[in-house]
Amino acid sequence: MNKEASDAAQDLYKNKSVLNQRGGNLQFNNSTGTEGVYITNYHGSNIKITPQVNSEFAKENKQTLVTNDCFETIRNDKHLTINGNYIKNITGSTVYKSGFNNDGQVAAIEEWKEAYKPIAQRNSMFDVKRGGKSYPNGVYTPEQGTKTANPSKSQEVYINEGGEAPPGSSISEVKSDTDEVTSYANVPQGSQGTFTVKNPNTQDYIFPENLATEGGTYEATPEKQTLKQDIENLQKQKLTDIEKRAFGDGPNVGGDEQHFAFRNKIDMVGAAVNDFPSIRFDDKGRSTPGRVLVGKNAGAYVDIESVPHVEEVNNSAFPVGNYSVHATNKYNVNVGSGGVDIKTTGPVEIGATTYKLGAHKVTINASKGVHIGSENFVELTSLKNISLRSNKQIYIEPGLGVKNNLVVGGGTYMQGETYLHHVTAPAELQQTQETKTFGKLVKDLKFKADIDLGWPFGTKHNCKITIKSSDDDIIEMVPHSHHFLNLPLRLTETGSNVKEMANEEYINEDGFTVPALPINHELKQPTATPNAPRPCQKEATNTLLPNDRERVELDGTIKPEFRQIKKDGSFKFEAPPSDSEPSQIPPTGGTLA
Repeated sequence: MNKEASDAAQDLYKNKSVLNQRGGNLQFNNSTGTEGVYITNYHGSNIKITPQVNSEFAKENKQTLVTNDCFETIRNDKHLTINGNYIKNITGSTVYKSGFNNDGQVAAIEEWKEAYKPIAQRNSMFDVKRGGKSYPNGVYTPEQGTKTANPSKSQEVYINEGGEAPPGSSISEVKSDTDEVTSYANVPQGSQGTFTVKNPNTQDYIFPENLATEGGTYEATPEKQTLKQDIENLQKQKLTDIEKRAFGDGPNVGGDEQHFAFRNKIDMVGAAVNDFPSIRFDDKGRSTPGRVLVGKNAGAYVDIESVPHVEEVNNSAFPVGNYSVHATNKYNVNVGSGGVDIKTTGPVEIGATTYKLGAHKVTINASKGVHIGSENFVELTSLKNISLRSNKQIYIEPGLGVKNNLVVGGGTYMQGETYLHHVTAPAELQQTQETKTFGKLVKDLKFKADIDLGWPFGTKHNCKITIKSSDDDIIEMVPHSHHFLNLPLRLTETGSNVKEMANEEYINEDGFTVPALPINHELKQPTATPNAPRPCQKEATNTLLPNDRERVELDGTIKPEFRQIKKDGSFKFEAPPSDSEPSQIPPTGGTLA
């Protein structure tokens, strides 16, 4: 052994002290580098305290009672293995925090949110200035550009034109060998109506521009032009440093959690709520067939209206807040603007006693069909537009009831009885008009007559005349007509007058009922003059008019007939207040009882 080894051996201290009793032993290891304390029970339970580890073994049960507070701090990982049940009896509240060491990390997430907020709002804007707003907590996109022409003109309308009524000055004649009434000999040439194609124009629709922004030419939104580069710059200049303060910069980055709860559970996931805009919508963004109107030029045509256009905004790039859960009883979820995705290759079934759904837009797509059924009733309501469209005929069974006006752009086939109060239609020459009739004298008719033979001058001779035969139309009757019963009607001068008069008599006004004209016992003459709306008189104070003139003005202004359907559940706070009801929106910082 050299000197260095000898000196090292002399520096080592070896010593051990043991205290033995029947109940167990107490050992003190005093040797250099292995110092430790060992407490061992007679039955094997022990406690070991060494430089490397503190260990405890309980052969049977272990009980700990702390009469006041208990604190436990672990600088690294902790592992817990339980082969049996894990039961916690907690009289007070339980607070569980995961993924951060101090409140500064939570504040960092709020700082990240505020720093990214302008980016999220800019991202929620439309790429072009078509107008609209994002939601929630969104911003407006201005409208600046040129809309397309009104698409209402881009359709073909088939209509009867012409067919003027014959002038009343020409009287037909009926003789033994000629019947000008049956042959329509005095009907002027060119009076036959024609079936033609029309295109709606500005005489039919009010606005030459498309009511929707769809298809228009708009300036680019400057806030979106440099968005990608601005996000990268913000990440480098600010977000990365904030994320380091929030999550740390080493192996201890955490915050994720996997958990199974046998019974009830209330969770708050994420240090801040992602309430960045998740959609953007343009209230006039999309064109859609709205109504069938009667135009002064084209007659019945499809009026193209505008409906909201909704787009999703991807603002789900949020550093916290994702959550996966399975609950066996009640499930309450409030999720930020990252949204909710439910996807499966199998079926999805939702069963409940009631089902409430609220959104700015609901889309249901099915390649094999959509079925909506109820044992009681199905109700579709909208403040603007309800459209039913199909490539085939829309089948309705058993019947169809329309409260106000019905406008049909094509033909109508009715196999059953037709019940109506008045008809407005083009004039068609019908029998009878005034007719000049000729006749013959009756054979063997005897009569006396004074005959002036001209000689001597001014002398008349009284004679008895007997008619032996007559083959000539020698008698001309006074032109006459006959009364006949027909349905109450109004005749127009031409086929064009029908659509013009229907337009002037407010057939296109929503909610306005065009009443039947009164029954007049008179000679029907073709006209092109529309009638003013008939006044409606209540029979009693509690009588409901088929058209409430207090609700509908002639300019088309309509007051809502029914109060908006009340929302229940959590959606009731979003219901707009009525004139007779207080607001249901709770005050800031409070709740509605």
